[in-house]
Amino acid sequence: MRKLIIVCSWLTGMFFTASAQQNPFTGTWKMSRKPWPHIPATIMELEIGEPADQVLFPAKLNIKFGNFSASYKVLLVKKNDRQLGIGRNKVPISETPFRLGIWLMYLNGTLDLEGKNLELKRMWIDNFGIWMKGLYDDDEIYVNTKVTLRDLLYRDSISFRKTSAAPWKDSATQEILHPENRDLFYGIYDRIVTHDPSMIVQVNDEETLDKDTVTLVHNGKPLLDKAEVNEDNRRQNIRLDSGMNILAFFADNYGRLPPNTGRLYMGISQQEYALDFTYRANAFATFMVAQVLYEPGKKDTSTGSRKTEPLGSFEVKDKNLVLELWDGQVEDGDSVTLRLNGHIVQSGFPVRKKLAQVPVELRRGENVLLFTADNLGSIPPNTAELRIRYGGQTKSFGLNTDMKRNNEIRIRYVPE
Repeated sequence: MRKLIIVCSWLTGMFFTASAQQNPFTGTWKMSRKPWPHIPATIMELEIGEPADQVLFPAKLNIKFGNFSASYKVLLVKKNDRQLGIGRNKVPISETPFRLGIWLMYLNGTLDLEGKNLELKRMWIDNFGIWMKGLYDDDEIYVNTKVTLRDLLYRDSISFRKTSAAPWKDSATQEILHPENRDLFYGIYDRIVTHDPSMIVQVNDEETLDKDTVTLVHNGKPLLDKAEVNEDNRRQNIRLDSGMNILAFFADNYGRLPPNTGRLYMGISQQEYALDFTYRANAFATFMVAQVLYEPGKKDTSTGSRKTEPLGSFEVKDKNLVLELWDGQVEDGDSVTLRLNGHIVQSGFPVRKKLAQVPVELRRGENVLLFTADNLGSIPPNTAELRIRYGGQTKSFGLNTDMKRNNEIRIRYVPE
C-alpha cells in the first residue's frame, strides 16, 4: 500500500510538473490599439500552433482595422526560451479590400516573452523600397486606412496578451511546415539525409565585415549566440542527434551596412550546402532553417565515409577560373569527380598526360573545390597535377586522393 501511495504521489507530481512546463508560446495572443477616439481600434491576433521538433511553430496572424480584414500564414522559430523569430514571408489566406504586400516585412524580428506579454522587437528595415510602396494605389481610396496600418506595422509598439492556451489547429499548419507548393517559402529548406554522425558548420560574411551578428541553434541548443561574423569564425564539427536535426540560423542585426550578409556553410556527407542571407529571398529575413535527417547504422557508399584533406586556400578578384588537370607521373587510368560548392562540375573525369582544361565560375565569398577519386587506376593512389589560372596568375597543387581521402581547396572571391 505504501508503495502504491508513493507511486501515485510521484505520478501526480509528474502531472503537475508537465502542466507547469506547457509550452509558453502556444495559444492565441491578442492586442488592440486605439490611439484616437474617433477611429476604430486596430486589432491584431496571433494564433500559434504546437511546435514541430520543439522549434518550428506554425502560426496565423489576423489583422482588422475598419473595413480592412486579413489573415496570414507565418512560421515562427524558437531562438531561445524567451524568443521566437518571425518568418520573413507572411502568406495571405485572405485580404480585403487591399493587400499589405511587402509592408509585412516591417514585422520581421522577434517576439519576446516579457512578463505575461509577447512583445515585438523589430529589425529595422531601411532602403529596401518598402516605405511608401502601394500607398496611393486604388486611386487613393484607402490612403487613410493604409497610413494607420503602415504606421502600426512600421513603428508602433506591438504587445500581445495571451487570451487562450489552446494551440492553433488547422490543415494550414502542415503546409507551413511541409509545403507541397514549391513556390511557397516560409524559411525552411528541403530536408538533407545523411548517414554520417557529424557535420561541419562555418559562418562567413559574404560581403563587407560590418559588425553583422548571428545566432545558430541546433535542436534548441545554441552553437553561436550573437556572434560577430568576422575572420575569427572558424568552422566547427558538430555531432548530430539521431533522427531530425533542426539548424536555425538567425540574423541578430543588420550591421553597419544593412542587411545582414552572413552565410552558414554546412559540410554534410562530403556535400556542400549554404544558408545565405544575401540571396534576395532571404534579404532582411530573421532566420533560415536547415533540416538534417541523420539515419545511423547506414553507410554512405559514395563519399560520406571519406576524410577531406585541405590543400590550401586563397583569394581572387575574378569570378572566372580555369582548372588545368593532368597526370604528372604515369598515366594509369585515374579518374576523378570535381565538385564546386557541392555541385558536380565533372564526373568520372579521366586524368591523362595531356593537359585538360575545365572552366568554372565562382560565387561571391567562399567557394569550395572538392576532388574525389573515382578509382585508383593501376598504380594507387589516384594522383594528378592541378593548376588554377585566374586574372593572369596561377596556383599549383598536387592532388593525392584515394577511396578514403578527398582533397579540398577553398577559394574566396572578393570582387573589386
